[in-house]
Amino acid sequence: MERLSGYLHRLEQFLPGADEFEHGFYTALILVGAVILLLLVLYCIYRLQRRAAGLDGVTLKRDDGDVFVAKAALTQAVRNLEPTFPGMDIQKVILRRKHGAALELAVTLVYDARNGSFDTLTKSLKERIFKDLDEIFGIDTVKSVAVKLLKLPE
Repeated sequence: MERLSGYLHRLEQFLPGADEFEHGFYTALILVGAVILLLLVLYCIYRLQRRAAGLDGVTLKRDDGDVFVAKAALTQAVRNLEPTFPGMDIQKVILRRKHGAALELAVTLVYDARNGSFDTLTKSLKERIFKDLDEIFGIDTVKSVAVKLLKLPE
């Protein structure tokens, strides 16, 4: 504590002000600023740790043993839907954990608007993804599909 007091005393020499009160006031302002900065840094670190990270796959609990479906297999199953939806080019598929145990599949794509409504496409794409995940892999733990439109082709 004395070390901190020594640093603050040396800092007071550079602060404007004529009397002891003004030096103390400016020192308190600097301390409050440092505490706010520290809290901001800690909050950023906390947010980085809590962000949704991509998963390597889905583990299916079965009576006779667990089955692991890799993210690459899920990605390939989603990419196989491209010929069904003209004008759609899938760029990236991410499997991530939402709040709690719910899983989400995030699909990033490029869509050519000349092939119809994007809203209609996303509804039918989501339905088809849920159907294929259930039929092909038996996965019912993916609760949502987020579609991200990356860009429209020129």
